[in-house]
Amino acid sequence: MIDMLKARINTAGAYLCIQGLYLFAIGTQLYHGRIPVFRLGGHREEHETGWQCAVREVHEETNLQIKFLKPPTTYLLSDGDQASGGLEKIQWQHETEQEYIPWLVVSYRREGKILLSLMYLAQADGFPIPSSEIKGLLFLEKEMIHQLCQEPVTLERYLRSGGKAMLNHEFDSSLILEPFTQLRLLSKILSMESGGTK
Repeated sequence: MIDMLKARINTAGAYLCIQGLYLFAIGTQLYHGRIPVFRLGGHREEHETGWQCAVREVHEETNLQIKFLKPPTTYLLSDGDQASGGLEKIQWQHETEQEYIPWLVVSYRREGKILLSLMYLAQADGFPIPSSEIKGLLFLEKEMIHQLCQEPVTLERYLRSGGKAMLNHEFDSSLILEPFTQLRLLSKILSMESGGTK
């Protein structure tokens, strides 16, 4: 088990839920010929806590002010489990983050230091406006989150099936949507909390 108190928070973001849909960003560059779908968030600035970083980053990307939601538990993905995606439930402890508990903690080592990437559960009022930092936003139902992580889904198929998106870039809709790490881990978390397996 890693020592959370000694670990440094490097990045933070939020699983932002709006009217039962999770908001994810579409990347600015293709990933191996696919459209990347990744979390809202980014690198922490020196003066920030993890939650403050998540609030700032999500606002920069969506123009929304997020509100913290306390997660049912905190999940850890340790550095050695990155390939398998094995999640374990933990008791969250960190000197700068006692009030705002993350839903997901990903730990990894860089140059002998333990770094953390945190994901919080959040909600927001209002309607998002994707910034120029990203190429659009997807509003994902739980079923679509699982589907994207289990089989190839093109942008065209996603939209035809009723999937909601806000795009500020013209994409080839025949390209496949590629779920990045935090989306894949959200699929695992949602399965675990609904009584499924890891």
